[in-house]
Amino acid sequence: MSVTTKKIAMMGMLLAAQVVAGMFFSIKLPLVTIGFIFLPLSITSMLYGPLWGAAAAVMGDFLIAALGPYGYYPPMATTAFLSGLIYGLFLYRKPITIPRVSLCVITESLLCSVLLQTYWLTTLMNKAYLVLLPTRLFQNALVAPVSIICIYIVAPRVLAVAGKIFGATPSLAGK
Repeated sequence: MSVTTKKIAMMGMLLAAQVVAGMFFSIKLPLVTIGFIFLPLSITSMLYGPLWGAAAAVMGDFLIAALGPYGYYPPMATTAFLSGLIYGLFLYRKPITIPRVSLCVITESLLCSVLLQTYWLTTLMNKAYLVLLPTRLFQNALVAPVSIICIYIVAPRVLAVAGKIFGATPSLAGK
């Protein structure tokens, strides 16, 4: 896919949305924090495919870490890359259905957030993997339904608007 001015503009807006969502928008509950970084990332992957989604995820991860209080840990870029890749593989130019979005979110959650991200946290926190794993599983089990519903409801509308404004991929919901 060629790089056009419209594509760069749209990716820039989605990257900005990813950074804002990653830094400022989350719901903090007593047992879990629900972040919304997945939404602009999944939309980027839906519009431009797995590789552009993966690239946007790595750029967003770097910007959020660089602007945040903890600094950047380069191995975590692997997790971001795989997240964008998974969203793109499951959702790029495919119907946005509950089963497809569910499979996508569960795959991304288990592979990236539960298995890989937990490993990176063990290296940072000097804690045993199996000590962190139950908490990470529990958190992802609570967050996954929110992710599925948000992607299913919001993404088709954003894709439709992007299609009208930028001539991007139209919504595939319900096809």
